Amino acid sequence: MSVYCPNESEKEALKAILLQQAIVIGLYKNQIIPDGNTVFATLEELPATDPATYGYIRKYLSTLVKESATPTAGMWTMTVNSSGKASAVYGAAALDWVFLAPDVAAGNTVYGVFGYSLVLPFTTGLQPIKVGDVVRQGAVCAEVAGVNVTGGSWAAGDAAGNLYLKNQSGIFVAGASLVGISRATATSEIKVLTAAPVVGGTAYAVGDLFAIGTGTGGVGRVTAVNGGIVTGVELVTGGKDYTVATQATAKISGSGDNALTVAVASLYTAGPAVVVATIAGDSSKKLLFVESLTTPIPIITLGQKVSYNPTLTLSTG
Repeated sequence: MSVYCPNESEKEALKAILLQQAIVIGLYKNQIIPDGNTVFATLEELPATDPATYGYIRKYLSTLVKESATPTAGMWTMTVNSSGKASAVYGAAALDWVFLAPDVAAGNTVYGVFGYSLVLPFTTGLQPIKVGDVVRQGAVCAEVAGVNVTGGSWAAGDAAGNLYLKNQSGIFVAGASLVGISRATATSEIKVLTAAPVVGGTAYAVGDLFAIGTGTGGVGRVTAVNGGIVTGVELVTGGKDYTVATQATAKISGSGDNALTVAVASLYTAGPAVVVATIAGDSSKKLLFVESLTTPIPIITLGQKVSYNPTLTLSTG
């Protein structure tokens, strides 16, 4: 049996990558033939020890994505190209590097363009890390662009996986803990919602969403029903200001009678100093793409410019 992913599926897959991985664009100076085994260490990046002096600096792209035929500054624009493949172009104009005296003095040649993302492995995750959170370790900090849990769970305190980062400042040290500095103080966020409801209500369907009781922002989802009576629920978001208790609910979607009652089993109670994960090392640069220039460009003239229009295409064949 063969599986074919249609154009719409390609668009959604490419969109997921762009939303989660904050791509960094740069130029490399060594002559290589990229293939499936190429990694970031294969490349020799142009020198940029002092961004105030060198014209070459890395370009940090946003994770904003829209679907439109008109490219917009500061975000990815998704389309289906003339070949019928999912494609995304960044910004309304090409990225430019204008070289200064130190770039010229280095005597390098631009052989191509690369794009990478920063990935930070973690273990022993104690509280959910979310997109948009800022995490730190001492003076080192970064913003979370994406979260991938590969094992364990937050509820059990043993979640492990990878964080996709942007705007990292400093170097994370292996074996130490991250703390969340973007959480409100004393959140009393729901940690575990008992899977079996206390009262099942009537007229519910699998997938119905409901707001949870006395706190703010807690949302659950119906996972199982029997004749419209709820027999299973799961937590969608933990909210804040809750207590461990039986909680009434109010439907957000569906035709339920608002009689569903659930049990909050445990809470996250700490604020910004909560330990959210123990990391396994500093973030690593995961190479996402390499594009060789058809004609290499020697940097020989003050004010010389190299332009690049980031365009990614996803094809399933």
